[in-house]
Amino acid sequence: MKKIKSIVEAVLKGIGQIMLQESAWTGLLFLIAISYDSLLMGVGTLLSAIIGTATARICGFSNENIKAGLYGFNATLVGVGLVFFFEASPLIWFLIVLGSVISTLLMEFSIRKKIPFFTFPFIVITVVAVLMIQHFGLAAARTPIANSEMGELEVFAVAAHAYSEVIFQGTIAAGLLFFVGVFLNNPTAALYGFVAAVIAGAIAGFYEDSVKLIEDGMFSFNAVLCGIACSGVKPRDGLYVLLSVVIATYFDIFMMHHGWITLTFPFVFSMWVIVSLKKVVSHFESKNQKQEPSIVK
Repeated sequence: MKKIKSIVEAVLKGIGQIMLQESAWTGLLFLIAISYDSLLMGVGTLLSAIIGTATARICGFSNENIKAGLYGFNATLVGVGLVFFFEASPLIWFLIVLGSVISTLLMEFSIRKKIPFFTFPFIVITVVAVLMIQHFGLAAARTPIANSEMGELEVFAVAAHAYSEVIFQGTIAAGLLFFVGVFLNNPTAALYGFVAAVIAGAIAGFYEDSVKLIEDGMFSFNAVLCGIACSGVKPRDGLYVLLSVVIATYFDIFMMHHGWITLTFPFVFSMWVIVSLKKVVSHFESKNQKQEPSIVK
């Protein structure tokens, strides 16, 4: 019984780690939200998260990392993404299984080499799969049907839809559940994600004619991940959030203008910049501390 509980927690944490939350309850809320929007996506979410976790166990990867859900979030995004883009078929389910396995192996490579991949394995696998399927006409494209929902306030709509779009969902209800899931585990991160979405929406408003795309969170969901990833209680953390959001949003706009598949690459790109910046700042701080004269009492 204890072993089953441990496996369930690892799978759910893998889903929660999509928004960098090591919490089984967060993962459960995410799964409920996804299933609310699309039961089929819910199945894809659970299947891919299980496969990612199982692959890590079979390969003998770090039990600590498995328990933390580090092998589940890229796999989960692959599963949800392929169900989002294409009608379900034996080929799509096969690619979900294959993609989940490959994403787990790439994540292990990232951990061992200490390379901050974030959601990069999901991006590579999904883009390759989408382009291959479209080129050879291997599956029918899916037309998502969003659930009907209540009227929305503009700012609220941007933030709620931005949270929702992080995992390919389109309703305010899903976005609220995602927000609550993050808030229960890390209130600061959840609120930073909300503010980041609003800032990204404002930036996009200067360059985009489509108010609909902005309100649907298409230019803000990467910002949500930036806000969550860079969140903290220090003023410096707020600056990192702002910088990462600006970088991600402008890069998102650039990619969309060129007709490229964005997914979460603007977030990953901005995080690579921020991680590098933090290393530089840390280096200079360490250097300055060594140069300070010691006080002899």
